Amino acid sequence: MSTTPAWRNRIKAIVFGLALGLVLHTSGNWFKILIDHVPECDKPNCVADFVTFYAEGRLAWENRQSLYDLNQQLAYQKKIAATDRVLPFVYPPITAALFAPLALMPFPAAFLVMTLANVALLWASLRLLIRRLPLTRDQSQWLVLFALCNFGAQAVVFYGQTSAIVLFFLTHHVLAQRQSNEYKAGLWAGLLCVKPQYLPIPHLVLFLRHRWRGLLIGMLVSVTLIVGAFILIGAEASRQYFQVARRMLTADDDWWNQWRSMHNLRALTIYWLAANWQAPVWWAGCLLVMASMIACNLRLASASDGFTATWIVNILALLIVIPHLFTHDLTLLILPGALFLSRFKETVPIPIGIGLAILAALPAANYLLPTIMATALVILYTLSVVLSAARYAR
Repeated sequence: MSTTPAWRNRIKAIVFGLALGLVLHTSGNWFKILIDHVPECDKPNCVADFVTFYAEGRLAWENRQSLYDLNQQLAYQKKIAATDRVLPFVYPPITAALFAPLALMPFPAAFLVMTLANVALLWASLRLLIRRLPLTRDQSQWLVLFALCNFGAQAVVFYGQTSAIVLFFLTHHVLAQRQSNEYKAGLWAGLLCVKPQYLPIPHLVLFLRHRWRGLLIGMLVSVTLIVGAFILIGAEASRQYFQVARRMLTADDDWWNQWRSMHNLRALTIYWLAANWQAPVWWAGCLLVMASMIACNLRLASASDGFTATWIVNILALLIVIPHLFTHDLTLLILPGALFLSRFKETVPIPIGIGLAILAALPAANYLLPTIMATALVILYTLSVVLSAARYAR
Protein backbone atom coordinates (compact mmCIF):
# COMPACT_ATOMS: atom_id res chain seq x y z
CA MET A 1 0.00 0.00 0.00
CA SER A 2 1.32 3.45 -0.86
CA THR A 3 2.22 5.63 2.12
CA THR A 4 2.40 8.95 0.32
CA PRO A 5 0.74 11.90 2.10
CA ALA A 6 -2.11 11.83 -0.43
CA TRP A 7 -2.87 8.18 0.29
CA ARG A 8 -2.63 8.74 4.02
CA ASN A 9 -5.17 11.56 3.77
CA ARG A 10 -7.52 9.40 1.68
CA ILE A 11 -7.40 6.61 4.26
CA LYS A 12 -8.05 9.09 7.07
CA ALA A 13 -11.02 10.42 5.09
CA ILE A 14 -12.41 6.87 4.81
CA VAL A 15 -12.01 6.38 8.57
CA PHE A 16 -13.72 9.72 9.14
CA GLY A 17 -16.57 8.49 6.94
CA LEU A 18 -16.85 5.40 9.17
CA ALA A 19 -17.12 7.69 12.18
CA LEU A 20 -19.89 9.73 10.49
CA GLY A 21 -21.74 6.52 9.66
CA LEU A 22 -21.69 5.50 13.31
CA VAL A 23 -22.84 8.99 14.29
CA LEU A 24 -25.83 8.73 11.96
CA HIS A 25 -26.57 5.27 13.34
CA THR A 26 -26.65 6.39 16.98
CA SER A 27 -27.68 10.04 16.84
CA GLY A 28 -31.36 9.18 16.47
CA ASN A 29 -31.33 8.15 20.11
CA TRP A 30 -30.35 11.68 21.11
CA PHE A 31 -33.38 13.22 19.38
CA LYS A 32 -35.71 10.59 20.82
CA ILE A 33 -34.45 11.21 24.34
CA LEU A 34 -34.62 14.98 23.89
CA ILE A 35 -38.19 14.91 22.58
CA ASP A 36 -39.78 11.74 23.98
CA HIS A 37 -37.41 11.08 26.91
CA VAL A 38 -36.82 7.49 25.73
CA PRO A 39 -34.18 6.04 23.36
CA GLU A 40 -34.98 4.23 20.14
CA CYS A 41 -36.02 0.78 21.35
CA ASP A 42 -38.29 -2.08 20.27
CA LYS A 43 -38.80 -3.38 23.82
CA PRO A 44 -41.23 -2.21 26.51
CA ASN A 45 -40.06 0.02 29.36
CA CYS A 46 -36.99 1.36 27.61
CA VAL A 47 -35.72 4.19 29.79
CA ALA A 48 -32.74 6.40 29.02
CA ASP A 49 -30.07 6.39 31.72
CA PHE A 50 -30.24 10.17 31.78
CA VAL A 51 -33.85 9.91 32.99
CA THR A 52 -32.47 8.13 36.06
CA PHE A 53 -29.76 10.75 36.57
CA TYR A 54 -32.25 13.60 36.20
CA ALA A 55 -34.80 11.98 38.52
CA GLU A 56 -32.08 11.37 41.09
CA GLY A 57 -31.10 15.03 40.90
CA ARG A 58 -34.69 15.94 41.68
CA LEU A 59 -34.72 13.52 44.62
CA ALA A 60 -31.49 15.05 45.91
CA TRP A 61 -33.27 18.40 46.19
CA GLU A 62 -36.67 17.23 47.38
CA ASN A 63 -36.19 14.02 49.36
CA ARG A 64 -32.56 12.94 49.71
CA GLN A 65 -33.46 10.37 52.40
CA SER A 66 -35.28 8.44 49.66
CA LEU A 67 -32.42 8.60 47.18
CA TYR A 68 -32.21 4.79 46.94
CA ASP A 69 -35.82 3.90 47.62
CA LEU A 70 -36.75 2.06 44.42
CA ASN A 71 -40.44 3.03 44.75
CA GLN A 72 -39.51 6.69 44.99
CA GLN A 73 -37.08 6.37 42.10
CA LEU A 74 -39.84 4.85 39.97
CA ALA A 75 -42.30 7.57 40.97
CA TYR A 76 -39.88 10.31 39.95
CA GLN A 77 -38.93 8.54 36.73
CA LYS A 78 -42.61 8.24 35.81
CA LYS A 79 -42.87 12.02 35.96
CA ILE A 80 -40.34 12.18 33.13
CA ALA A 81 -40.91 9.08 30.97
CA ALA A 82 -43.61 6.47 30.51
CA THR A 83 -42.30 3.40 32.33
CA ASP A 84 -43.67 0.67 34.57
CA ARG A 85 -40.31 -0.55 35.88
CA VAL A 86 -37.65 1.32 37.77
CA LEU A 87 -34.19 1.80 36.32
CA PRO A 88 -32.20 1.91 39.57
CA PHE A 89 -29.58 4.52 40.33
CA VAL A 90 -26.57 2.58 41.66
CA TYR A 91 -24.04 5.39 41.90
CA PRO A 92 -22.98 6.82 45.30
CA PRO A 93 -24.81 9.92 46.57
CA ILE A 94 -21.90 12.19 45.63
CA THR A 95 -22.69 11.38 42.00
CA ALA A 96 -26.34 12.29 42.51
CA ALA A 97 -25.13 15.68 43.77
CA LEU A 98 -23.48 16.28 40.37
CA PHE A 99 -26.87 16.04 38.68
CA ALA A 100 -28.73 18.20 41.21
CA PRO A 101 -28.00 21.47 39.32
CA LEU A 102 -29.31 19.93 36.08
CA ALA A 103 -32.54 18.95 37.84
CA LEU A 104 -33.34 22.65 38.29
CA MET A 105 -33.86 22.88 34.51
CA PRO A 106 -36.58 21.35 32.34
CA PHE A 107 -35.58 17.88 31.13
CA PRO A 108 -34.79 18.86 27.50
CA ALA A 109 -32.57 21.74 28.63
CA ALA A 110 -30.79 19.51 31.16
CA PHE A 111 -30.17 16.83 28.53
CA LEU A 112 -28.79 19.43 26.13
CA VAL A 113 -26.45 20.80 28.82
CA MET A 114 -25.29 17.27 29.63
CA THR A 115 -24.57 16.65 25.94
CA LEU A 116 -22.53 19.83 25.62
CA ALA A 117 -20.68 19.06 28.85
CA ASN A 118 -19.77 15.57 27.60
CA VAL A 119 -18.51 16.94 24.28
CA ALA A 120 -16.45 19.55 26.14
CA LEU A 121 -14.96 16.94 28.51
CA LEU A 122 -14.04 14.63 25.63
CA TRP A 123 -12.42 17.47 23.71
CA ALA A 124 -10.57 18.70 26.81
CA SER A 125 -9.23 15.19 27.45
CA LEU A 126 -8.03 14.88 23.84
CA ARG A 127 -6.33 18.29 23.93
CA LEU A 128 -4.63 17.43 27.20
CA LEU A 129 -3.31 14.13 25.82
CA ILE A 130 -2.13 15.74 22.58
CA ARG A 131 -0.26 18.51 24.41
CA ARG A 132 1.18 16.57 27.34
CA LEU A 133 2.37 13.34 25.70
CA PRO A 134 3.14 15.20 23.25
CA LEU A 135 1.73 13.87 20.00
CA THR A 136 2.79 14.80 16.49
CA ARG A 137 0.30 16.10 13.95
CA ASP A 138 -0.20 12.64 12.44
CA GLN A 139 -0.53 10.99 15.85
CA SER A 140 -3.02 13.65 16.93
CA GLN A 141 -5.14 13.15 13.82
CA TRP A 142 -5.30 9.40 14.42
CA LEU A 143 -6.22 9.97 18.07
CA VAL A 144 -9.09 12.27 17.08
CA LEU A 145 -10.26 9.72 14.49
CA PHE A 146 -10.05 6.98 17.13
CA ALA A 147 -12.21 9.10 19.46
CA LEU A 148 -14.74 9.85 16.70
CA CYS A 149 -15.02 6.15 15.81
CA ASN A 150 -15.23 5.17 19.47
CA PHE A 151 -18.72 3.68 19.83
CA GLY A 152 -18.44 4.15 23.59
CA ALA A 153 -17.78 7.88 23.26
CA GLN A 154 -20.77 8.17 20.95
CA ALA A 155 -22.91 6.38 23.54
CA VAL A 156 -21.76 8.91 26.14
CA VAL A 157 -22.78 11.85 23.97
CA PHE A 158 -26.05 10.51 22.58
CA TYR A 159 -27.33 8.88 25.79
CA GLY A 160 -26.12 11.45 28.33
CA GLN A 161 -23.81 9.06 30.19
CA THR A 162 -21.05 9.82 32.73
CA SER A 163 -17.93 8.15 31.31
CA ALA A 164 -16.56 11.39 29.84
CA ILE A 165 -16.23 12.65 33.42
CA VAL A 166 -14.27 9.53 34.36
CA LEU A 167 -12.04 9.88 31.28
CA PHE A 168 -11.30 13.51 32.19
CA PHE A 169 -10.37 12.63 35.80
CA LEU A 170 -8.36 9.53 34.83
CA THR A 171 -6.47 11.40 32.10
CA HIS A 172 -5.44 14.08 34.60
CA HIS A 173 -4.42 11.37 37.07
CA VAL A 174 -2.25 9.44 34.61
CA LEU A 175 -0.55 12.57 33.29
CA ALA A 176 0.09 13.79 36.85
CA GLN A 177 1.73 10.44 37.61
CA ARG A 178 3.81 10.83 34.46
CA GLN A 179 5.04 14.19 35.78
CA SER A 180 5.59 12.68 39.28
CA ASN A 181 3.16 15.22 40.74
CA GLU A 182 1.86 13.25 43.72
CA TYR A 183 -0.56 15.91 44.94
CA LYS A 184 -2.42 16.22 41.66
CA ALA A 185 -2.28 12.47 41.04
CA GLY A 186 -3.88 11.83 44.44
CA LEU A 187 -6.53 14.51 43.95
CA TRP A 188 -7.64 13.21 40.54
CA ALA A 189 -7.57 9.61 41.77
CA GLY A 190 -9.83 10.56 44.69
CA LEU A 191 -12.33 12.30 42.40
CA LEU A 192 -12.90 8.99 40.62
CA CYS A 193 -15.22 8.21 43.55
CA VAL A 194 -18.07 9.40 41.31
CA LYS A 195 -17.78 5.85 39.90
CA PRO A 196 -16.16 3.90 42.76
CA GLN A 197 -15.29 0.86 40.63
CA TYR A 198 -12.51 2.97 39.08
CA LEU A 199 -10.89 3.81 42.43
CA PRO A 200 -8.86 0.66 43.25
CA ILE A 201 -6.33 0.43 40.40
CA PRO A 202 -5.14 4.09 40.39
CA HIS A 203 -4.66 3.89 44.16
CA LEU A 204 -2.98 0.49 43.85
CA VAL A 205 -0.52 1.93 41.34
CA LEU A 206 0.26 4.80 43.73
CA PHE A 207 0.93 2.18 46.40
CA LEU A 208 3.15 0.07 44.13
CA ARG A 209 5.17 3.15 43.16
CA HIS A 210 5.50 4.21 46.82
CA ARG A 211 3.72 7.50 46.16
CA TRP A 212 2.58 7.74 49.77
CA ARG A 213 1.49 11.38 49.74
CA GLY A 214 -0.53 10.87 46.55
CA LEU A 215 -2.08 7.73 47.99
CA LEU A 216 -3.03 9.52 51.20
CA ILE A 217 -4.54 12.48 49.33
CA GLY A 218 -6.54 10.17 47.05
CA MET A 219 -7.89 8.19 49.97
CA LEU A 220 -8.77 11.33 51.93
CA VAL A 221 -10.59 12.91 48.98
CA SER A 222 -12.57 9.78 48.08
CA VAL A 223 -13.44 8.85 51.67
CA THR A 224 -14.46 12.43 52.53
CA LEU A 225 -16.74 12.78 49.49
CA ILE A 226 -18.27 9.31 49.75
CA VAL A 227 -18.72 9.12 53.52
CA GLY A 228 -19.79 12.75 53.80
CA ALA A 229 -22.52 12.23 51.21
CA PHE A 230 -23.75 9.07 52.93
CA ILE A 231 -23.97 10.94 56.23
CA LEU A 232 -26.15 13.56 54.55
CA ILE A 233 -28.66 11.01 53.21
CA GLY A 234 -28.90 9.07 56.48
CA ALA A 235 -28.55 5.48 57.65
CA GLU A 236 -31.70 4.06 56.01
CA ALA A 237 -30.87 5.47 52.57
CA SER A 238 -27.30 4.18 52.94
CA ARG A 239 -28.62 0.70 53.74
CA GLN A 240 -30.85 0.82 50.66
CA TYR A 241 -27.88 1.82 48.51
CA PHE A 242 -25.85 -1.23 49.56
CA GLN A 243 -28.85 -3.49 48.93
CA VAL A 244 -29.19 -2.19 45.38
CA ALA A 245 -25.41 -2.34 44.83
CA ARG A 246 -25.29 -5.97 46.02
CA ARG A 247 -28.10 -6.87 43.64
CA MET A 248 -26.21 -5.16 40.82
CA LEU A 249 -23.12 -7.24 41.57
CA THR A 250 -24.84 -10.60 41.92
CA ALA A 251 -27.80 -10.55 39.49
CA ASP A 252 -27.08 -11.39 35.87
CA ASP A 253 -30.56 -11.38 34.42
CA ASP A 254 -32.13 -8.12 35.60
CA TRP A 255 -33.49 -6.09 32.71
CA TRP A 256 -31.34 -3.16 33.84
CA ASN A 257 -28.21 -5.27 34.39
CA GLN A 258 -27.89 -7.24 31.17
CA TRP A 259 -24.54 -8.99 30.92
CA ARG A 260 -25.04 -9.40 27.16
CA SER A 261 -24.31 -5.67 26.88
CA MET A 262 -21.05 -5.92 28.82
CA HIS A 263 -17.51 -6.22 27.45
CA ASN A 264 -15.51 -7.71 30.34
CA LEU A 265 -14.39 -11.00 31.87
CA ARG A 266 -17.75 -11.35 33.57
CA ALA A 267 -19.55 -11.30 30.22
CA LEU A 268 -17.15 -13.89 28.80
CA THR A 269 -17.64 -16.32 31.68
CA ILE A 270 -21.42 -15.96 31.77
CA TYR A 271 -21.80 -16.36 28.02
CA TRP A 272 -19.41 -19.26 27.42
CA LEU A 273 -19.44 -21.31 30.63
CA ALA A 274 -21.96 -23.45 32.50
CA ALA A 275 -23.53 -21.79 35.54
CA ASN A 276 -21.48 -23.72 38.11
CA TRP A 277 -18.21 -22.65 36.44
CA GLN A 278 -18.98 -18.96 35.96
CA ALA A 279 -18.11 -17.50 39.36
CA PRO A 280 -14.93 -19.58 39.98
CA VAL A 281 -13.50 -18.85 36.53
CA TRP A 282 -14.41 -15.17 36.76
CA TRP A 283 -12.68 -14.79 40.12
CA ALA A 284 -9.67 -16.79 38.97
CA GLY A 285 -9.43 -14.70 35.81
CA CYS A 286 -9.64 -11.44 37.78
CA LEU A 287 -6.92 -12.62 40.17
CA LEU A 288 -4.69 -13.64 37.26
CA VAL A 289 -5.16 -10.26 35.56
CA MET A 290 -4.45 -8.35 38.77
CA ALA A 291 -1.37 -10.46 39.53
CA SER A 292 0.06 -9.92 36.04
CA MET A 293 -0.74 -6.20 36.21
CA ILE A 294 1.06 -5.86 39.55
CA ALA A 295 4.04 -7.81 38.20
CA CYS A 296 4.18 -5.52 35.17
CA ASN A 297 4.18 -2.41 37.38
CA LEU A 298 6.94 -3.77 39.59
CA ARG A 299 9.04 -4.96 36.65
CA LEU A 300 8.84 -1.66 34.75
CA ALA A 301 9.09 0.68 37.75
CA SER A 302 12.74 1.50 37.06
CA ALA A 303 12.57 1.42 33.24
CA SER A 304 13.21 4.85 31.75
CA ASP A 305 10.47 4.46 29.14
CA GLY A 306 8.24 1.96 30.94
CA PHE A 307 5.51 4.39 31.97
CA THR A 308 3.57 4.18 28.70
CA ALA A 309 3.62 0.38 28.56
CA THR A 310 2.63 0.14 32.21
CA TRP A 311 -0.40 2.38 31.92
CA ILE A 312 -1.64 0.67 28.77
CA VAL A 313 -1.61 -2.54 30.82
CA ASN A 314 -3.19 -0.82 33.85
CA ILE A 315 -6.16 0.62 31.98
CA LEU A 316 -6.86 -2.53 29.99
CA ALA A 317 -6.75 -4.49 33.27
CA LEU A 318 -9.13 -2.00 34.84
CA LEU A 319 -11.61 -2.39 32.02
CA ILE A 320 -11.74 -6.18 31.93
CA VAL A 321 -11.89 -6.89 35.67
CA ILE A 322 -14.51 -4.40 36.86
CA PRO A 323 -17.90 -6.13 37.37
CA HIS A 324 -19.78 -3.86 34.95
CA LEU A 325 -18.37 -2.58 31.69
CA PHE A 326 -21.01 -1.29 29.34
CA THR A 327 -20.45 0.32 25.95
CA HIS A 328 -20.23 3.90 27.25
CA ASP A 329 -17.40 2.82 29.61
CA LEU A 330 -15.27 2.03 26.55
CA THR A 331 -14.74 5.78 26.20
CA LEU A 332 -11.76 5.16 28.49
CA LEU A 333 -9.99 3.37 25.62
CA ILE A 334 -9.09 6.85 24.36
CA LEU A 335 -6.43 7.05 27.06
CA PRO A 336 -4.48 3.85 26.25
CA GLY A 337 -5.06 4.64 22.57
CA ALA A 338 -3.22 7.94 23.00
CA LEU A 339 -0.43 6.27 24.98
CA PHE A 340 -0.06 3.62 22.28
CA LEU A 341 0.09 6.21 19.48
CA SER A 342 2.75 8.16 21.36
CA ARG A 343 5.14 5.21 21.05
CA PHE A 344 5.47 5.61 17.28
CA LYS A 345 7.70 8.06 15.47
CA GLU A 346 6.38 11.11 13.67
CA THR A 347 3.93 9.14 11.50
CA VAL A 348 1.72 6.25 12.54
CA PRO A 349 1.78 3.14 10.32
CA ILE A 350 -1.43 2.97 8.30
CA PRO A 351 -2.35 -0.58 9.47
CA ILE A 352 -2.07 0.61 13.10
CA GLY A 353 -4.39 3.55 12.50
CA ILE A 354 -6.93 1.38 10.68
CA GLY A 355 -6.71 -1.24 13.42
CA LEU A 356 -7.41 1.35 16.11
CA ALA A 357 -10.44 2.63 14.16
CA ILE A 358 -11.82 -0.92 13.87
CA LEU A 359 -11.26 -1.51 17.58
CA ALA A 360 -13.07 1.73 18.41
CA ALA A 361 -16.08 0.77 16.30
CA LEU A 362 -16.11 -2.91 17.32
CA PRO A 363 -18.72 -2.58 20.12
CA ALA A 364 -21.28 -1.73 17.45
CA ALA A 365 -21.09 -5.40 16.38
CA ASN A 366 -21.62 -6.78 19.87
CA TYR A 367 -25.31 -7.50 19.27
CA LEU A 368 -24.42 -9.63 16.27
CA LEU A 369 -21.29 -11.18 17.82
CA PRO A 370 -21.76 -11.28 21.60
CA THR A 371 -18.56 -10.86 23.66
CA ILE A 372 -16.57 -9.83 20.57
CA MET A 373 -15.36 -6.68 22.32
CA ALA A 374 -14.66 -8.52 25.58
CA THR A 375 -12.58 -11.04 23.65
CA ALA A 376 -10.67 -8.24 21.92
CA LEU A 377 -9.89 -6.54 25.24
CA VAL A 378 -8.59 -9.76 26.80
CA ILE A 379 -6.40 -10.42 23.74
CA LEU A 380 -5.06 -6.85 23.81
CA TYR A 381 -4.34 -7.09 27.52
CA THR A 382 -2.49 -10.39 27.08
CA LEU A 383 -0.43 -9.00 24.19
CA SER A 384 0.40 -5.86 26.18
CA VAL A 385 1.67 -7.89 29.13
CA VAL A 386 3.64 -10.35 26.99
CA LEU A 387 5.23 -7.67 24.78
CA SER A 388 6.14 -5.47 27.73
CA ALA A 389 7.70 -8.48 29.49
CA ALA A 390 9.70 -9.35 26.38
CA ARG A 391 10.86 -5.79 25.73
CA TYR A 392 11.93 -5.01 29.27
CA ALA A 393 13.25 -8.45 30.19
CA ARG A 394 16.42 -8.26 32.21
